[in-house]
Amino acid sequence: MFEISFIINHSNIEDILEKLEEIGLSSTYYETPFQVTIDNNGYGYYEKEDEDVLLKVYPDCESEDECLKVIDRIKNTLKLDEDINLSEINEGNWQEPFEPVDLKNGWVIGEPSLTLENYKKINFEPQGSFGTGLHETTQDMLRFILDLDFSDKKVLDLGAGSGILGIGAALKNAAKVVALDIRDVTMEVMHNAALNNLTNVEVLIKDVTKEKLEVKEKYDVVFINIGGEETLASMELINSVIESNGILLVSGLVEWSYEEVFKQIEVQGYSLVKKTKSNEWVTLFLQRSI
Repeated sequence: MFEISFIINHSNIEDILEKLEEIGLSSTYYETPFQVTIDNNGYGYYEKEDEDVLLKVYPDCESEDECLKVIDRIKNTLKLDEDINLSEINEGNWQEPFEPVDLKNGWVIGEPSLTLENYKKINFEPQGSFGTGLHETTQDMLRFILDLDFSDKKVLDLGAGSGILGIGAALKNAAKVVALDIRDVTMEVMHNAALNNLTNVEVLIKDVTKEKLEVKEKYDVVFINIGGEETLASMELINSVIESNGILLVSGLVEWSYEEVFKQIEVQGYSLVKKTKSNEWVTLFLQRSI
């Protein structure tokens, strides 16, 4: 496998990718330059347009000579004078191994090949979505989840990402888990569910900020780990689908604003069972009481 790489300005990225696609080069990768910001909702970011990035292109080439011809096409198409680098990649090292995550409660998140004595394991292979089990919020949510028994309970995971929270609930005997996300995460969620021999997980793709979720059933437990403002914006939906005594697990909150978020949830009929904090991130275990 060969990799062609060269420097471009991020402000031109869309135009460059379109031109590369026109000459049959659609497999590309670059890291978006961004600036992290802090506000009451936690962390945000904005893309830095006028900054150089390294664009990597993966041509369908069998030899170095063939790749050199591709480089000539790139130079002619993009009118590049800059140097273009060519390297060969060992496909066996294409994907870095996923380092196990010890949840410090007798459970680990790891690849299927991982064997550990005296541990229970969530089999997991990251596919690129949020919710890989590495972030503090995901780990704190999983610790709450893996401490519960979800027998006979239906679970809704809002903003599911990789689906790892719902997979945790399914492993703890949930009758049904629905992983809802605005993006099509079906392949990665179902892949990781299959790694754990689970058949009680399904994926729902919908932008609930623009489309109404037609509620056909109630859920005993709802997870949401996408931020304070996003949680508050989702409360109407949550209230319409959660059972009257249901459990709501909320994370993605930050220590400097979580109390205000909780106050606005509390007045909608929820009481705090317990909370935990890792660094600046706060996770709430709530129970509906109406």
